[in-house]
Amino acid sequence: MDFELSPEELETRNWAKAFAERVIAPHAEAHTKQKLNPALLKEISAEGFMTLLVPESLGGLGLTPVSFALVMQELARVCGSVAVSVAVTNMIADVLVREGTPEQQKKYLSLLTSQKSLTASFCLTENQAGSDASALRTTATKKGNEYEISGEKIYVTNGAWSEFFLVMARTSDAPGSKGVSAFLVDRNAKGLMIGGEEEKMGLEGSSTIRIALDHVKVPESARVQTEGEGFKIAMRALDGGRISVASQALGIARASLAAGVRYAKEREAFGKPIAEFQAIQWKIADGATALAAAEALILRAAYLKGQKKEFTREASMAKVFATESAMKVCDDMIQIHGGYGYIKEYPVERYFRDVRVTTLYEGTSEIQRMVIARDILKTGVR
Repeated sequence: MDFELSPEELETRNWAKAFAERVIAPHAEAHTKQKLNPALLKEISAEGFMTLLVPESLGGLGLTPVSFALVMQELARVCGSVAVSVAVTNMIADVLVREGTPEQQKKYLSLLTSQKSLTASFCLTENQAGSDASALRTTATKKGNEYEISGEKIYVTNGAWSEFFLVMARTSDAPGSKGVSAFLVDRNAKGLMIGGEEEKMGLEGSSTIRIALDHVKVPESARVQTEGEGFKIAMRALDGGRISVASQALGIARASLAAGVRYAKEREAFGKPIAEFQAIQWKIADGATALAAAEALILRAAYLKGQKKEFTREASMAKVFATESAMKVCDDMIQIHGGYGYIKEYPVERYFRDVRVTTLYEGTSEIQRMVIARDILKTGVR
């Protein structure tokens, strides 16, 4: 088995790293106090980051899932807020490529490639439907050749900058996930109301809003796939999204580990750098080892996705291990900094706040363990 990245993958990673350090890094600290600047998002989009997985024939960069994971790691290493905005937009673009009609692709992918829409948004979660997403209550009632959608969605990432939303709504009384369908809804649709920004612990630069839909009319052509396929569409999207979230967590944790190493070499106690103390060395060694293992899981899942093989279990394994390992690393790097780690002057406190949500969104750690266990019990150990 070849564990080396290909020349193309290395080139892609270096491209993303150089862009992130040159264009995004100067704004990273400001994103703890304000939302991402639309001008910055436009520059990021113009470089192709919002359509990384879209084939070149449809106007994207046509990256493989492995290259995409590498890009996400480099963006997150510099700024988690940018990384999550890019990740969610690419998740929607990937849905359009995989599930959309040629007409849907032409309309909505062109909005992203032309920067008329700086981002895209995924609307699944509701007040009473989080981990149990099949319990959603938003409805889409068929009336002639239209649907009327009513309900409310929460935790809508990118809401401030998206010109369209992928909305999951119930189209029948079938129990659980069987009655859920997916719709593309334009921002300017009558009856769509954009809520205010949520105040978050971390990723302050990213946009997180609520939306309300009051008898929003969309044409039948706005439905993605057939009625009742919405939940499957959402789950397929989340499988890929979990690789992305794992990559985000890895990138943030690598930045934190690097900061911890630098500080340990510079800080002196009892007459020598604290890097010479075993207690500090073990935190660094354990952190680096955990992140190396996380990277292997991420690349394995991404490789399987690229080969169009089953990767649901591997994506969940990558997400739960990478995010929980990243949490531990970021916590340990604060400990290495001592009291300074709690001060905003040092970036490790931002890394900790940014990485915390990765164990929550796109499926909590508990959900990942359920997915993994169910798959093993169904198909066996491999």
